[in-house]
Amino acid sequence: MFWALAGQGVLSITRFFSKMVVGGRFGSGEIGYGSESDLAYYDAAFGIMLLALALHEAFVTTPLTFFNHREKKTGERKFAGKMLFLSICFSTLTLAVMSVGTWYQYKFTGIAEGFLWAIIGLTMLLPVQIIKEFSRRWMFANLQVRQATVLELGFAACFLLLTVMLIYFAWVSAATVLGVTLIANLICLSAWWRYFGHSFALTKTGVVEQAADNFRYGKWIAGENVCSVAMMYFSQWFLISRIGEVGAGVYSACLTIVFLANPFLLGVSSVFAPQVAKVFNKQGWKGMFPILLSYSGFVVLVLAVFSAGLFFLGQSLTTLAFGDNYDRYFINHNGGSNTITFILSLSLPCFGLSFLLTCCILAADKPFYCFYAAAVGMTVSVVINFSFAVPDLSTAAISFVTGAFASMAFRAVFVGKMYFDHLRAAPSEADADLAAR
Repeated sequence: MFWALAGQGVLSITRFFSKMVVGGRFGSGEIGYGSESDLAYYDAAFGIMLLALALHEAFVTTPLTFFNHREKKTGERKFAGKMLFLSICFSTLTLAVMSVGTWYQYKFTGIAEGFLWAIIGLTMLLPVQIIKEFSRRWMFANLQVRQATVLELGFAACFLLLTVMLIYFAWVSAATVLGVTLIANLICLSAWWRYFGHSFALTKTGVVEQAADNFRYGKWIAGENVCSVAMMYFSQWFLISRIGEVGAGVYSACLTIVFLANPFLLGVSSVFAPQVAKVFNKQGWKGMFPILLSYSGFVVLVLAVFSAGLFFLGQSLTTLAFGDNYDRYFINHNGGSNTITFILSLSLPCFGLSFLLTCCILAADKPFYCFYAAAVGMTVSVVINFSFAVPDLSTAAISFVTGAFASMAFRAVFVGKMYFDHLRAAPSEADADLAAR
């Protein structure tokens, strides 16, 4: 658990630092040191990357995690090889789709030059990022947690060194930071394959059957992941098209501060998920529901305190992390006050409860409920964004919070439905046991 949380912490810090760099924190508005526009391009590209990784997770790495224990020792290398082959096929397909999409944007849309270069950088990065994510999840599935953390530390060190070079030579942009991410990933993948390549027997035999098995298992997870990522990043994409890159970049900076709470959310879910799965298998809803209530109270309390802290410190933290340019934006557009960070933070208790409710739904083997809830949240967020005649950062933040609340509420309704269905079924089950005795 310690090494898993340490790895996640390293990953979160690296992502936060990359956004600070792209957002211009180390250049004070000078050309070549990043800007609000660069941050908007970077975050928009990052959202597209997460969409691809969400599908890869559903159809490759999640089945890898849960199917891995089925294999006998003699078949582990072939199974790992089939999964790696599927991951390579997925990355190749992603490269083809991104290449066609980038060409279309260049030829037929009025895409900004900075965004075009960011998309080109993303197109080159995505296939490598997908394989790197496979390598990390394969190590977790085989309980090589310490090695996975070392891999993340190696990536962070390479990325930090390369990023410092970008700052030194004033080459910072969304595209160049995506480029150094590609280089750092290649270095780490080379080391991973050097030490673990013998664990894979690449083969095409049985790959089609394995792909079909993965699809049956992961289709609902894929739907939920895509809807969740789309809800998370739609506001950024929408703001770029409606109010421009600078405003979208400021919004991204505020959201980045809010998600400083991510390590807490992931840490709690890492402990909660296996616990509820174990309790549900042994005691059913009778044992799981009290655990859900106790964890929910704790998570909501912590995240509510964090949100309250951002009411007082949100503007200062955003300026500290990203620079005075962001403060000046609010002086010119929002009466001098950054309320966006605080408004966005109101979504945190919703996300915290959603994490816990999702674990309960998956423990009860009803993943389609998670998809329905995520689809509702995405739909609500999109509709509210379009409902304002004059969109701005406040309307985008309101749509984001409302979408998070809607998704959480529907998850709560589904969990409540399953729990009360269990209570109604309990007397008849007791009568059946009595008659049998």
